[in-house]
Amino acid sequence: MNLQRLVERLSRRARPAVLAACGLGVLVLMQAFSSVLGERLKTQNAAARALEPAAQEAAEALSDAQSQRAQRFKQLKLYQRGLPKLAEDRRQIYEDGLALQEEKRLLEKQLEIMTTYLLVDPVEHKISVMRGDQALETYKIGVEAPKAYAGALAAGTVDAVVSKERFAHPERPKSEQVDGQLQWQPPQVGTSVRANALGEYVVFTHGSLILHGPARRKADHEAYPHVCLELPLAVARRLYAETYIGTKILVKSAPPAARTVLPAPSLAQDRKGKRKR
Repeated sequence: MNLQRLVERLSRRARPAVLAACGLGVLVLMQAFSSVLGERLKTQNAAARALEPAAQEAAEALSDAQSQRAQRFKQLKLYQRGLPKLAEDRRQIYEDGLALQEEKRLLEKQLEIMTTYLLVDPVEHKISVMRGDQALETYKIGVEAPKAYAGALAAGTVDAVVSKERFAHPERPKSEQVDGQLQWQPPQVGTSVRANALGEYVVFTHGSLILHGPARRKADHEAYPHVCLELPLAVARRLYAETYIGTKILVKSAPPAARTVLPAPSLAQDRKGKRKR
């Protein structure tokens, strides 16, 4: 049984006054319900109007956030595009730094070479590795060093290194013109006077001075024309390693020999000598 049939059956049995009262009650209830709904609607509308500024601010904040987000995405794309270039720039900066360090090291080495020299003191029988006025190392040398052999001219007080040989090589070939004819002497093979005379760790200077270790043969050493600064093997090895092409060698000149001045005889001594005569 549905609701419509139930209502029709009740309407047939109920009196008209009762029906009117029921209808009136329903209308009153509907009016009251409509009034309550209206009041709630007004309250909700008022609350909605109160929320409009906040909603507007939220919309503006959302718009700003979206704009910032778009800007960040744009910056991110630019940064991603610039990453390879940034890596390349950093690599270039690193390589330039390495090049500058290498150039600095070479300049410091050149400065070290330019300011380092050897100071030979024949009076004190020592040779010093100098840098400026400071002696870095000092070694003892022979009593008669430097000494000229086989008629070689005496060495000057200032000289410079021009070449170095770990072992003294045999003589080089020689060629010269004599009376319009070319005279050529072939190079020596194996040991020679030059190799036996100079030995190991040989340092040649611009002049006649030669620094070298112990000679292999004393006879060849004395027969080879040069100004000798013969050194112990350990000292020759150290000086060979610490000198460069262009290193200056200064030889101190020996001070003049002091003259012995006899005291003048007094007058009394002169008279005594005359009386004795």
